[in-house]
Amino acid sequence: MPGGLAAQVMAWQRRMGAPAGPLGASGEASTGQPLQVELWVGGSWVDITSYVLTRDGSEKIAITRGQRDEGSETEQSTCRLQLNNRDGRFSPRNPNSPYYGLLGRNQPLRVSVPGPTGEKCYRFWGEVSSWPQRWDLSGTDVWVELEAAGIMRRLAQGAAPAHSVIYNAISAPQLTGLQAYWPCEDAVGSLRLASALTSGSAMTISGTPTLASYDGFAASDPLPDISSAALSGGVAKYPDPTATQVRFLIHVPVDGLADGQVLCAIDQIDAGPATFWELRYSATSNSVGLWSFAADGTMLGIDLEHTLDIRGRHMRISIELQETGSTVARAVRITDLATMATYSVTDTQAASLTRVTRVQLGPSSRGAVGPFGTRGLPNTAVGHVTVQDVITPVDDLGVRLSPAGETAGRRIQRICTEQGIAFDWIGDLDDTMTMGGQSRLRPLELIQECSAADDGVLYESLAVSGLGYRTRTSLYNQGPALTLSYAGHQLSDVPTPVDDDQLTRNRVTVTRPNGGTAVQMLDTGPMSTQDPPAGIGVYGLDATLNLKDDNTLPDQAAWRLHLGTVDEARYPQISVNLAHPTFVTDPALRAAVLALRQGDRLVISDPPPWIPDSISQLVLGLSETIDHFEHRITFTCAPESPYRVGYLDDAVYGRLDTEGSELYASAGPTDTSIVVTTRSGPLWTTNPADMPFDVRVGGEVMTVTAITGVITDRFDRTVTSGWGTADTGDTWATTGGSASDYSVVGV
Repeated sequence: MPGGLAAQVMAWQRRMGAPAGPLGASGEASTGQPLQVELWVGGSWVDITSYVLTRDGSEKIAITRGQRDEGSETEQSTCRLQLNNRDGRFSPRNPNSPYYGLLGRNQPLRVSVPGPTGEKCYRFWGEVSSWPQRWDLSGTDVWVELEAAGIMRRLAQGAAPAHSVIYNAISAPQLTGLQAYWPCEDAVGSLRLASALTSGSAMTISGTPTLASYDGFAASDPLPDISSAALSGGVAKYPDPTATQVRFLIHVPVDGLADGQVLCAIDQIDAGPATFWELRYSATSNSVGLWSFAADGTMLGIDLEHTLDIRGRHMRISIELQETGSTVARAVRITDLATMATYSVTDTQAASLTRVTRVQLGPSSRGAVGPFGTRGLPNTAVGHVTVQDVITPVDDLGVRLSPAGETAGRRIQRICTEQGIAFDWIGDLDDTMTMGGQSRLRPLELIQECSAADDGVLYESLAVSGLGYRTRTSLYNQGPALTLSYAGHQLSDVPTPVDDDQLTRNRVTVTRPNGGTAVQMLDTGPMSTQDPPAGIGVYGLDATLNLKDDNTLPDQAAWRLHLGTVDEARYPQISVNLAHPTFVTDPALRAAVLALRQGDRLVISDPPPWIPDSISQLVLGLSETIDHFEHRITFTCAPESPYRVGYLDDAVYGRLDTEGSELYASAGPTDTSIVVTTRSGPLWTTNPADMPFDVRVGGEVMTVTAITGVITDRFDRTVTSGWGTADTGDTWATTGGSASDYSVVGV
């Protein structure tokens, strides 16, 4: 026998020190609450709970989820456990395994416990990235040290997109009827501009453009400046259409262009009256007009003139030709990418359509009469030129035409949809920060960029293998999702308050890429930047956020300053043990613990007397361990108080406190009423509809149920050398000066 007697004894102890699963042979925990571990094998979920080992308590099912601490980002969730592999079923390359050929990298795994009505309450949903096999010296004890991770692990490994947002919007999948597409995002030094279609030819260059030089389009990689160049793209043969549509991005300088310069020329096979069209600049209207020409350059009919001043705008121009019988309906539509408004002009011309053979940008005019212009468009950037044989809606690319201004929540939703990632959310996705452009980053990096801008909570879904987002505004003014009693022994560990400077930030700088900067600092008070003891010194924070514009930078900095100067103790960890009789006998309380989500409010009531009031925290994440004897959950928390925010004109959250309020006399521990004098600011409300509300007095939180005036005086009397007696019978006393300095004249 291999390994010798000692090794065999140790193996026997490892095997027999505990039943073959965390729940015993039948899958029952010591609390009577079953737990289930499932593995996706061969297209269905397989229950492998009976193969999970917890040994003698030294090994547990260990789960983490969310943030590790208040200052970090959401991390991939993890699940660690041991699987009994004595029959080799969890060895992916074992031909004798019933799962042979069915196990591999990123195998889905989920862990659940029963909910309040017996439904599965998932504690982990992720993927097994590897199958590390272990055995002892005797070879009689064989197991797998399994560690699974949430979907964020796999997403973090992905490559950055190969192309820009608008490139993918046009080509993946291809737009309807797309016959030619030149992105014009080619690198400096390129001799031609490549086609994005495998069947297309490159766009040739006449002159010397400045490639990859203009980065003002939020959805695109840098585009060429064609100040001293013209671009020409041939279109592969296709059947004669009944519609022709040419679209492109363009930015014209604020100074405009010379009269008659050609932005775009479209050639088609000679089909009688019209052979080519030119979209020309008008120095009179500072707009464009569409001109039709015969093969010899003779102008046909009148031009289709636009009226929109195009100077300084980022635009997508659409030239649309639709054949109907012996006429062609013409349209020139200009979409302003800053506002996403579209401006259109239309007319009808006697003509017919054939296939497009060539599209040019910035050529000299070929018209036989009128201004010819010169090659090139000074200080003008162009790109993403498409030719289609159908007319499509002008908003066919949606937000991907210009992502700047998209809300953070909607961008996360869109990216998840594009990547096939299941997505759920909490809060209003439209009530999130407006984002800047979308760079070529990994999908997860783009999502994290949105979360940082909105300062909400990114999480991994427990309903499916996917992501979720909780908006910042959904964290405001929450009622408790879970209340635990300290005096009722509902905590498994003493919640330890931490008064430190680990997360203090009293000088915050927020910067927008290629934009402005805002600085907010707290310069008075105990958390201020003043040197001790007046303050605590400078604690800085620098953040770069992808925002639409600079207008929100001061608010962004102020919010982070608000979070960084909370003057109260932190409770980083709060723990419960669901195997405790308190939770076994109170199913509703157990269900509330299991239902707690990232960002929910957790309150500990009845704290010890040296803690002045209830402990209120937000849940940022958790760690969880399950074995034969306990189901312990430790929540990672942060103070909830900074998320209590006011709303103007709101009946509940639209109240402001009164500065300068002081106790008129000392209050005792048994007093049920106090007298307050207001030395500055408005008087306190006496309206019963405004009650009750809480106030903090000397660190003690009191609930105000009624307010009445103690001293009232209308001063409607006439008194000299004093102020006399108030309406409530109290006599005014005066100090300083002479008696003649005081008088009352009633009106």
